[in-house]
Amino acid sequence: MAGDVVSDEKVTLVMEREAEGVRAALMENQKVVSFYFQSDSRDIRVGDLYLGKVLDNRLGQVGWFMDLGNGRSGFLPSHKYVSDCAPQAGELRLVQVDKEARDHKEAELTEHVQITGKSIVFLPKSAYVAVSKRIAEGRGERLKTKVSGWCSAGEGAIIRTYAEDQDVDALYEEFSRLKKIWNSMRQQAECETSPKRILRPFSFISAILNENHFPSTCSIVANFDLNEDELPEHTDIRIKNNENPFIALHLEPIYQAALHPFVPLESGASLAIEYTETLTAIDVNSGSMLFQNNWEATAYKINCIAAREIARQLRLRQIGGMIVIDFLRMKEESDRNRLLLELENSTKTDPSAVHVYGYSNLGLVEITRKRQRYGLRDRAVDRLKKNKGFIDR
Repeated sequence: MAGDVVSDEKVTLVMEREAEGVRAALMENQKVVSFYFQSDSRDIRVGDLYLGKVLDNRLGQVGWFMDLGNGRSGFLPSHKYVSDCAPQAGELRLVQVDKEARDHKEAELTEHVQITGKSIVFLPKSAYVAVSKRIAEGRGERLKTKVSGWCSAGEGAIIRTYAEDQDVDALYEEFSRLKKIWNSMRQQAECETSPKRILRPFSFISAILNENHFPSTCSIVANFDLNEDELPEHTDIRIKNNENPFIALHLEPIYQAALHPFVPLESGASLAIEYTETLTAIDVNSGSMLFQNNWEATAYKINCIAAREIARQLRLRQIGGMIVIDFLRMKEESDRNRLLLELENSTKTDPSAVHVYGYSNLGLVEITRKRQRYGLRDRAVDRLKKNKGFIDR
């Protein structure tokens, strides 16, 4: 496979099985935009639905630990249960994995269940209807009115970007199918007497495509056999057994670079990305950049370059949770505000929700990115721990 060139399809997913699990690279227009990793040792995945048993070791007022069966466990925060009665020890309850286990923390669970389709997410326990911001306002309002009429009391839905080009009949068919899935799972749970997994809605591949809004056309390169029934129509599949797609497609250097803290920018500036169990800290360094007696203008230029690269790195490395950024200091309020706008605009295309909160009292920019699955950032943290806190640059 050496020398292979990825074709001109807009989206390409490269999958490679290795000793610890499966890693994946999502490419758009032949450029890597995201790396993913699924460990064979982690069996609890985002979206899985479990019938969990409430344990008696409640963590104060914070939440409840739950037995998920077969030695698996999770944690249900107090703000993520939805019934009138708080969970009681020994009780069986339907829960969904909201965040995968990481940093010695249990998988986080929720009772705000989501049954996900291409165009619609059915919310059996959440009484609201939301519309993707990427759908035109008029079209979105019309769809919201239609979908709201399909929901029974206490139910809701999220209308996804893919719905914009679908006719109403197709949307209703999908909504009905998702509701049937939920009813079937609920009936199954009522017949069970012990904790167990009720549903795994997505394989690793379909989960990646789902998180990236199900591209209409996609090509997949893998070094292991795939279940073609779960893949979208018009998917070009190329199986390369006993080969290393990351090496053949020249992705290995990009992948290894994404595990390291140093990111060079143009003109000698750089980023330093450091992980802790609590947050990710990003430092912008001017390096050898010449300021030519105009600090403010040069600092603003470097910061804007850094903001665009930070947005790219967040998605590339699957960095989530709390993120603080130490940009080069600027005195002008207008420049500081323009920089925040640059950061917001640069993260708009990220399929995971990114919120820019602004400057802290110490002058650091605070943002969050939705974190769900164990990813490249978490793998880097694990490597840091094994190397006693250091990664060779």
